[in-house]
Amino acid sequence: MPDNTPYYSTMHRAFVRELKRLTPPGQRLKIILQRPFPDPIALSNTARKLIAADVNLIVAYGSSATLAVIQERTDIPLVYAGFYNPEATAVQGRNVTGCGFKVPLTSILRYLRSLKQISTLSVVYSSLEEDSVRQANEFQRLTIEQHIRLTKINIKSRRDIEKLKSTTDDGAFFITGSAIVSSFIGDIIPMLQEKMAPSASIFPDQTADGVTLALYQPPAEQGKEAAKMAAKILLGTPPKNIAPEVLRDTELVVNLRAAKKIGINFPIHLIVEATTVIR
Repeated sequence: MPDNTPYYSTMHRAFVRELKRLTPPGQRLKIILQRPFPDPIALSNTARKLIAADVNLIVAYGSSATLAVIQERTDIPLVYAGFYNPEATAVQGRNVTGCGFKVPLTSILRYLRSLKQISTLSVVYSSLEEDSVRQANEFQRLTIEQHIRLTKINIKSRRDIEKLKSTTDDGAFFITGSAIVSSFIGDIIPMLQEKMAPSASIFPDQTADGVTLALYQPPAEQGKEAAKMAAKILLGTPPKNIAPEVLRDTELVVNLRAAKKIGINFPIHLIVEATTVIR
């Protein structure tokens, strides 16, 4: 599991609960949890460590961790979860299955445009994470269609956060589902609020001073589905016989308190549509 990303942590807790429930009485279950920093070298080293330990099954959260294991070409079964739109990339193999998710980025852009007139959208992403790059590229296509300028802000380490200071004050921000960006979110949000700019993400943020809105796939659902797959594999079912899944149901969080700080009022239709409203 990359670092201590809250989205993946929630997923993992649900995975463990469900797997324990599905484990036959008397069967010993040992879970080894690794939390490397989500850069390619650290993830590859962790994958090799688990392979060397000759575990029965590897569970990977997010695209970076998943691809790191796949690149090692191990025969150990792999179950992934928290992988954004896995159908768009090469996540495959006879020993690989899992549960990914998809969020309609068109809806996020529509929500942001309902908050204020946007001339520039800044996308905060990390080039070290494959699905974060894909989300940034998807927004690039959307903004071209809607005649909005797009700025990409690449975060690979804490010092890259300073790039946010040079962004325009007349736009909005989309924060990709990046484990690296998520680890610095406590420093990023205040900088965006200083610019009086609304922000959106596909990772849930229930804090009062968080992103302005979040549209996300509930992580616990993916954790449970991944656990069902893992349980079948541990009982002898080959991963190739377990169809991968992509969950598409979403929840919308609107943060009225964060919006007030930047002088924005949510339209009533968004408040009504929201699953959760932070007041």
